[in-house]
Amino acid sequence: MKFGKNLSLRVQLMLAMAGCVLLAVAFGYGGLNLFGEYQSEKIKAQLTQKALSAVIKLEKNQVPSEEEMTELLKADKKISQDASNQQDLALLVLSILATLVGGAAAIFLANRIAAPLDGVAKALQSLAAGDLSVRATSRSPGSAEASKLITDFNTMAEALQRYDRELTEGAAAIAHELRTPLTILRGRLQGMKDHVFEPSEKEISGLILQVEALSRIVDDLQTVSFAEAGILTLHKAPIDLAKVIGELSQFVAPEIKESGMRLNLSLTPAHVFADPFRVRQAALALVNNARRHAHSGGVIDIDCGLVGDFGVVRVMDRGPGLSSLVIENAFRLFWREDPSRARDYGGSGIGLAVVDAIASAHGGSITASHRAGGGAQFELRIPQKSSSAAPIVHLGSTQPS
Repeated sequence: MKFGKNLSLRVQLMLAMAGCVLLAVAFGYGGLNLFGEYQSEKIKAQLTQKALSAVIKLEKNQVPSEEEMTELLKADKKISQDASNQQDLALLVLSILATLVGGAAAIFLANRIAAPLDGVAKALQSLAAGDLSVRATSRSPGSAEASKLITDFNTMAEALQRYDRELTEGAAAIAHELRTPLTILRGRLQGMKDHVFEPSEKEISGLILQVEALSRIVDDLQTVSFAEAGILTLHKAPIDLAKVIGELSQFVAPEIKESGMRLNLSLTPAHVFADPFRVRQAALALVNNARRHAHSGGVIDIDCGLVGDFGVVRVMDRGPGLSSLVIENAFRLFWREDPSRARDYGGSGIGLAVVDAIASAHGGSITASHRAGGGAQFELRIPQKSSSAAPIVHLGSTQPS
């Protein structure tokens, strides 16, 4: 680990300033001592024999003779002037050296601080230009703040790249979802126009089913948009979840039967204060999810009742079950474990995100888990009492399992 990598910028600056001060003191003290010794030897070399003898005796705390002192005093004036000039020169040289060393330290510190920021700035420019794969890097470890900035930027870039990929895949999935009913509608209507077949009650009922499928997709997209903007409006009223689920089961029974499956209901009255349309929309998404993934000929179990202060709806199947990856990401918008396979089964990656949005708007929750004995279990919880304000819903968050 390189020194300073985990130190904060403030600590690094304090250490750098303290180092510069210590360096200046060391240069000054050491330089002046060396210069003093050099100057002393030089002065001694310039003295006459008698003056030098006087200096030696004075250094030994001895009294020189009058003649020796006279020689020393004669040389003192000239030597003092030369020493003063040389001392000024020495101070100038030491100041220049200290400035050069301090400047080098400042340049090193500036590069150390700026290098990570330059890396992030270049990455931001690439990101703004549309390159979502860019990541910030730096050869210099910089400070703890710089390291955190790089890590946070890369996390943000990865999230943006993931969201962009999911939006692209989601748009393709939505187009696929819309194409099927639109193709059927266009073909049937064109056939009626060309008198290929008569507009019988059966044909019209089939067209209505396709229109309902389109309406369902539009409703889901609208719910997602409102929830993402934090403006999902709820029209709450006292309702019985058991009654809502019972009515829903009659509506989906033909599709369930056509899929070679059947519903098994276990409904206990559960009175809550909720938006009946949104609750029905969420429950329908859960049933459709089970119908797509459960085995043909299987049973979709729906339980309803009260657990504590919550009305609870459980939708269970005996399908292949849920991997830990699915449990973690199931409620993210447009997320699918296998996009190509999910598209074949009609999954757009919207339904469970809608359930999550509706549950959160009611102050409730939706969880996914393994079902005992095999299969998947989704549990929708709606509080009995009305919350004071519906929270802002941010899609893409996952619920705990």
